[in-house]
Amino acid sequence: AWMPNGDFYVTGGSAVVKFSKEGKYLSAFGKNGRGPGELNGTHGIVIDAQRRLYIADRGNSRIQVFDENGKYLDLWPNITAPYCIRLAKDGQHLWISDGYTQRFGKYDLQGKLLTSSTWGTFGVVPGAIWGPHYFDVDSEGNLYVAEDYNARVQKFRPKKNADPAKLIDVTR
Repeated sequence: AWMPNGDFYVTGGSAVVKFSKEGKYLSAFGKNGRGPGELNGTHGIVIDAQRRLYIADRGNSRIQVFDENGKYLDLWPNITAPYCIRLAKDGQHLWISDGYTQRFGKYDLQGKLLTSSTWGTFGVVPGAIWGPHYFDVDSEGNLYVAEDYNARVQKFRPKKNADPAKLIDVTR
């Protein structure tokens, strides 16, 4: 995840590491565990306009929020197996793929699920999802989903008159 000044963060295991835009190590935070501020199997990170870091803490089935220096701010429990997390274009919502329910959900920046936005179904047939490990959209609004267990990438095209609030749109 990139900061406006070009610095960037990477996650892995129970650590978050910050680098300069030139790739120089700047700092790190993270401790393995289950308590607030502790991490287990980080699996994605995004940064909002207020420079808050939202981390998919997959092993603990939650999203955790930190400031840019690694200070713990908040915890969103009961997001089972968040695989991928992306900031919506509006900067006010997060799209999260759930590797347990095989669904996508749209959340506000306080962790509230917008229930009318969830979609997806488990399966191996075209259109069904199993392990939505990563997702992205192209300039035409097509959604690409890389699936862990189906070992494939699927492309989903939005319906012509689809409700824009229910379409996954992410920042670049």
